[in-house]
Amino acid sequence: MASISAIHALTSGLAQLLSRSYQLQPIAGLSCKFEPAGISDFKKLDGQDAKVTILLYRITHNEHLRNRPPATLPSGRPAPLTLNAHLLITVWADAALKEQSLLAWTLRELHLHPVLDRSVFTDIGGFGAGDIVSLAPEDLTLDDLSKLWQVLVPPMRPSLGYVARNVMLDLDPVPDFAPVAAVRLILDDDVATVSQGAP
Repeated sequence: MASISAIHALTSGLAQLLSRSYQLQPIAGLSCKFEPAGISDFKKLDGQDAKVTILLYRITHNEHLRNRPPATLPSGRPAPLTLNAHLLITVWADAALKEQSLLAWTLRELHLHPVLDRSVFTDIGGFGAGDIVSLAPEDLTLDDLSKLWQVLVPPMRPSLGYVARNVMLDLDPVPDFAPVAAVRLILDDDVATVSQGAP
């Protein structure tokens, strides 16, 4: 289970995975960078340099675990918060051949790596040895894409939708001190006093 930096570790780790793969099997004559991006970063991108960005545009609770009752692990820690991270992977280039080649290359690499483990994530996320995140394509309709790009501001670019499932965030341990069991309020004619303690 991971810390609150897990989501950033996911996008950064995925960018590093693609970057390493591209160094081993690049498209001939085409250099490319792979980077995590925030909404504000999109305003600075113009496609002059070939680049593939990974944008987190939505977070949802995992559909299989969202309604489970609060639970405690055998270690005494509370069960983690399990999330799905919705990613928009966008290709930036100055020519159709570059855009489409990078799009096909990225699709192929993500198809080859549908399961992400600790070896992919950066150290900042605090992922454990048993933490696994599954990556699956997510179909975005033309309406979804047009609404996203209206917010993102630059002209629409070729984009892929993916969802990373089972990103687990650690919760703080339950305090080991006893809670206040009762509060008593005693009123008389002259003074009001409050006493705390067990009933």
